[in-house]
Amino acid sequence: MRKKQPAVGTGTQTRIRQAEARTERAEARTEQAKTRAESAETRTEQAETRTEQAESALERMVNHQVNLKPVISTPLLEKFPRLAIADGNSPLEELTGRQREILQLIAEGQNTKRIAEILKVSPKTIEYHRLKLMAGLNVHDVPGLVRFALRVGLIPQES
Repeated sequence: MRKKQPAVGTGTQTRIRQAEARTERAEARTEQAKTRAESAETRTEQAETRTEQAESALERMVNHQVNLKPVISTPLLEKFPRLAIADGNSPLEELTGRQREILQLIAEGQNTKRIAEILKVSPKTIEYHRLKLMAGLNVHDVPGLVRFALRVGLIPQES
């Protein structure tokens, strides 16, 4: 005598379909995870290559194998006459070299984005230096910085 197999009910079929759907979703997530892992490995390899290139460039610079050209070809204080101050100190001497570069570029009419491109830094860095310049020189706006640069001879006066 044969035993009868129980018939698969509708509820069981629904659960089987749900389990199959969950399995498919899990497999898709696994594939996505593999793709992300491969992308991460590629980015890691690229970062390692950039690190090696940077280390090599730094080593060449340290060994003086690279001629470093300054952004501004002649030193600012040699190119233009200094402002005579009673105690002998020019306000320019109190500024860092980078602040002098930025002041000159501002006075030449360059905007923040262009200065950032020239000096290869972010615009936020330029804004920070400009704020430090204004605070240090007690100047409150960009035209005031331009007037100061003219006054100290950082840029030649137009005729």
